[in-house]
Amino acid sequence: MNRFPIFFRWLVATALVDWLIGRMVTRSAIAMPKSPPVIAVYQALTVFGQLAFTFTGLLTLLVAIWIAWQSWQTRRATGLAFALPILIVLNTISLFVASAGWLAVGYQLLVMAAAAIVGGQVWRGDGEIKKKIAWSIPALALLAGGLYQVLPAFYVALRWSGPPPFTELLFNVGELLVVFSPVGLWWAVGQDAVSPYKWATIPALAFVAAYLLNPALTAIIAIWSTGLTLYLPWPLYALSLWLASAVVIVSLRRGDAEGWALLLLAAGGYAPQLSTQALLGLAGLWLLNSAPDSQPGAGTSLQPASQPIPVLSQTTAKAGKS
Repeated sequence: MNRFPIFFRWLVATALVDWLIGRMVTRSAIAMPKSPPVIAVYQALTVFGQLAFTFTGLLTLLVAIWIAWQSWQTRRATGLAFALPILIVLNTISLFVASAGWLAVGYQLLVMAAAAIVGGQVWRGDGEIKKKIAWSIPALALLAGGLYQVLPAFYVALRWSGPPPFTELLFNVGELLVVFSPVGLWWAVGQDAVSPYKWATIPALAFVAAYLLNPALTAIIAIWSTGLTLYLPWPLYALSLWLASAVVIVSLRRGDAEGWALLLLAAGGYAPQLSTQALLGLAGLWLLNSAPDSQPGAGTSLQPASQPIPVLSQTTAKAGKS
């Protein structure tokens, strides 16, 4: 991860704050009764989340410009050098013109094209086939979410009566791919490490407790924060969250990019409604496919978990978090 600019880490940090505080904690507290001290804390968290969202938007644009420039310089996935600047221009236009009709269609098609370019790039490398498959699952999830969103936009642009067919099926298939993305990543990079699993159980058990206590509210918060409807059996989501946490811990300990990429994908959410979240998903997918084994000519495996990562561990220790 040290070969990427520092603003990638800033983006991960602000995106996590926006996701966990701005879209999860504050929204989950909307319906609860609040005393004056609780109201003060709630308002402070809301302002903090809004600041995180603003900084996330700015950093996302910076990262998108850097990825486009890198794609042009290295001649890898050169389509991103054209797709990402156009997406940025469309984002700017949407500040003054409502993103609807053909503007919305064009934006969604560009997002899907960028996801297809990045997802297809990994198959040009010489890495292990299981890693190519694992890298492709989140790319397919982004494509399914984009197709789910572009079909209604087409109907609106063409003034056809809706709803378009197969949208619910597309959404459900995409959510299934989201749930299985951490499973594929664990299969590819995380299954040889056992020690992080005890820490990875904390978020999984928190989800299980919340779901069993109030499944309706948990589903609402899941839709607001990640875009997932929880239509699958709840143990699958708990397993996915457990393995995702394990992959993040293993990758951060090794200094690999997979953990950072998974955090960006999670913060972006599934079938996002905001352009910033869509660019977060693309940045996470690009970071995932920029792992050593996914690059053309790379034939070495990931570094074993037992080896030290001096630069990353020292910097994260100084920062007080990984």
